[in-house]
Amino acid sequence: MGRRTEDALLLACARRMVNPAAGEPIAELAARVADWDRLIALAERNRLLPIAHRELRRVDEVPPDVRDRLRAFAERNAGDALRLSAELRRIMTAFAADGVSAVAYKGPALAGRAYGDLGLRTCSDLDLLVHPAHLDAALDVLRAAGYESAYAFTPAQDRAFRAVDGDYPLHHPATGALVEVHAQVSSARFCVRLPTAALIRHARAVSLGGGTVPALADDDLFLALCVHGAKHRWARLEWLCAASALAVRAGLDLRAMAERGWRIGAGRTVLLALHLAGEALNLPIPADTAHTAAADDTVRALAAEARSLWFTGAADDASAAENLRFNLRIRDTRADRLRFAAHWLLTPTPEDWGWIRLPDPIAPLYRVTRPLRLALRYAPGRRG
Repeated sequence: MGRRTEDALLLACARRMVNPAAGEPIAELAARVADWDRLIALAERNRLLPIAHRELRRVDEVPPDVRDRLRAFAERNAGDALRLSAELRRIMTAFAADGVSAVAYKGPALAGRAYGDLGLRTCSDLDLLVHPAHLDAALDVLRAAGYESAYAFTPAQDRAFRAVDGDYPLHHPATGALVEVHAQVSSARFCVRLPTAALIRHARAVSLGGGTVPALADDDLFLALCVHGAKHRWARLEWLCAASALAVRAGLDLRAMAERGWRIGAGRTVLLALHLAGEALNLPIPADTAHTAAADDTVRALAAEARSLWFTGAADDASAAENLRFNLRIRDTRADRLRFAAHWLLTPTPEDWGWIRLPDPIAPLYRVTRPLRLALRYAPGRRG
């Protein structure tokens, strides 16, 4: 009973972010919680501690020490959100001064749009989507500001990396700030067509901590969140909560979102998000769209897998093979599944370049060494 009650209470808190007027039985559930440490651990794992604090802070059935722990985290998180927001505004101002076309993606900008409160998301870094033609300039601006890249590629490796993946993590050794620069919202491995140039053309300004920053348009952001969530098996409930709350606050046409998903190679990806959000968070889904999702055996199976990750901790122990299988199954067509599998098998990654060093003139041989490395990694008895 205690385990189910804690799960139900966390879901009730998340549902309130999607529909604040919903009559969730939060006090009744709180009165039945048997293990508050587990509830807090679940909220932390699912990135929902700030939301749990918001919904439980005035509930008498919550023990005072639990309310104190939640409040302390929420206050720290709010401070972190303000610092990240200020850093995001500084970076975007520097980009604009250097002619770099970029938009904010996820992070504190999403918190304001989804929840109306910067402090309700737990963010550890800033995600920036940069026009591919301006990627070098963006990295130069960040290095001039003191950021250091996690990667040191050769010219051939860099060309290959930005053509397929194009996400560059950087950190600031003095401040500890983390920034990830993306040339695209989805790696080419996932066969989703969301061209960065078009996304930046459709960008809009959003308020952020006393200023504004350019960010993805509401519909583009929702699709990008669906793609991101599926990539990681929707292993964190807050990802779904933010996407759902955004859909409600922005008044998105979810039938149109589902239809557009099929056009960009993410039809089942969007259906999965809608199916999960409708079932877990009571997001209102058009009846025909909900029926299509429920009739898809793959969507139902992947939704069940995602839901199990929220409350078991299995996501923390997931193998690369489990993530691979999930993302292979969610592809829309057989051709996309074949392309995804071929990319996984043959397209080198930074891990391959670190495993063996090949001179740039013979860099194409990484397509041979990668299958060998994978064979050794996934040999029987070894966990990926």
